[in-house]
Amino acid sequence: MCFEFLKISSTQSARNSSLNPKRTKMQAVKGFFTSIKAGFVSKGKSMGIILGIFNPELSEFQKKKLMHEFHVFFDLNKDGILEWKDFDLARTKICDLSGYKMKEMKITMGKISIEEWLKMWQNFNEQCIKQSKKENEEPPERKLPEWLEQYIEYKFNLYDRTGDGRVDAEEFEYVLSDFGVPPKDARCAFLMFSCNNTKKVDLDYFKELCIDYYRSDDISALGNFITGKLDFND
Repeated sequence: MCFEFLKISSTQSARNSSLNPKRTKMQAVKGFFTSIKAGFVSKGKSMGIILGIFNPELSEFQKKKLMHEFHVFFDLNKDGILEWKDFDLARTKICDLSGYKMKEMKITMGKISIEEWLKMWQNFNEQCIKQSKKENEEPPERKLPEWLEQYIEYKFNLYDRTGDGRVDAEEFEYVLSDFGVPPKDARCAFLMFSCNNTKKVDLDYFKELCIDYYRSDDISALGNFITGKLDFND
């Protein structure tokens, strides 16, 4: 089953590995938690151009992926509502995993329900459609809002525990286990999106996988497996 979805995609450029790993991780976490407030408070109304499909309505498959992200990686107290205390729990978890302390961050934000979460992503699609006819624009299906760019980098640095600029199966499995993902599922998912360990999972390639996860409606896209979930039909 692990190799059923494997297919080769173009090679991505390697990440610059000269940065200080610990400093990079600290900057990624700080940058993400600083920007996430503005991103979610706006609820998708002023995020700028992002990638998307040419249908403003999210498909059921897209909704399932986004709901999985919401419940597993954001709503850590499992009350069905996203608010700052969830991010504070996530921040604590990340600090524990990474082995460093962060100063207290006092941020106030409203509550976001799962319906509002999905509406935010649908608004992204609608924005993309409005901008898709502009000339000399980057293909709309490959664009991301700034806060999501930072979130992807933060997540990559969380996985890249050794700071060598790439994520391996052991790192992926270790981090996801702290979010309740079974080790067997995490390892199988890694084999899928790394094309049986033939693709180097650096930041550029990880970003491409994330674009597939957050925006693609293709059930065979390799990026569908970056959360360690193998089947969205259950």
